[in-house]
Amino acid sequence: MTGESMPRIAILDPLTLVGQALTTELKQKFPSADVSLFHTTDDEEHQISEIDGEAALVPPLSQEGALSEYDVVILAADRISPQLKQLEQTIEDGDAIVFIDASALNHYRDITTPALNSRAMTSGARLRPAHPSIVVADCVLRALAEFEPTNLTIAAIEPVSIYGKEAISTLAHQAAQRLQGDGVSEKIDKRVAAFNMTAVSSTDLLNEATLLFPDLEVAATRTLAGWFHGHLAILNLTFPSPLPIKAAVRALKNAPDLTLRKTPLHIDGVSDREGIYLTTPETSAGGHILSLQAMVDGLQIGCAATVTGMLEGFGEG
Repeated sequence: MTGESMPRIAILDPLTLVGQALTTELKQKFPSADVSLFHTTDDEEHQISEIDGEAALVPPLSQEGALSEYDVVILAADRISPQLKQLEQTIEDGDAIVFIDASALNHYRDITTPALNSRAMTSGARLRPAHPSIVVADCVLRALAEFEPTNLTIAAIEPVSIYGKEAISTLAHQAAQRLQGDGVSEKIDKRVAAFNMTAVSSTDLLNEATLLFPDLEVAATRTLAGWFHGHLAILNLTFPSPLPIKAAVRALKNAPDLTLRKTPLHIDGVSDREGIYLTTPETSAGGHILSLQAMVDGLQIGCAATVTGMLEGFGEG
């Protein structure tokens, strides 16, 4: 995405966790990109955002037809708003406008397709970045493609930050109340997350993985964890023949998107690490199953970094 192919981009709600990650990543990857910011809250006043250390005014999305001027519209909202009706009208009317739903709302899942990279970028595409654990799985599968894996299981353990800034504050409040022996007064998606883990529906994750990895038999689970930030993905891959573990480790080490660590990985500090960090893989006794764990910043992997990777395909199709 350079020169004449550079699109005009509108980011909706840059002050959310997702929005802040997106604006920062776009500024770093495409410093000359034409990016406009809007908010979809009920507040009719301008908000103030910070991009690359500089203040930027964020007007409300209220001007009729404003979004039709852009080539790409990226949604980063963390709550439903009446202002999104203008977005929906733009999506309906603008056949050539690329829409990327980077939010955690799941509100536009039925009209968007999960994407991993620039190959998904076409005129009028309706996209969303693939789930962080699926982005991890894709990188691992590409690294080990020569060994022809046949099956994949994904266990995704997710932080409360998937629900936005407010959920982080709520988690801290829940923890304080539980430590004091009090009842929890405010839930996160109708759940108590502090000092807790909750098995949640994996249907969307499984459907997404099945769509993106059609040649594999896939199974998936999702768990909401009681920590603030960072995704844990546990992968098991099955191979038709016993896997030569040294060759597999070498392939993973040589993959550009992966970093193997012999020392224990911690979810704490995950936002300070770039890319995908893996534990040293282990094989089953018979050598047909490979197991590994990955910890990633879900605001980058499966979000901002994945979106910028998708945008690299703009104008190439």
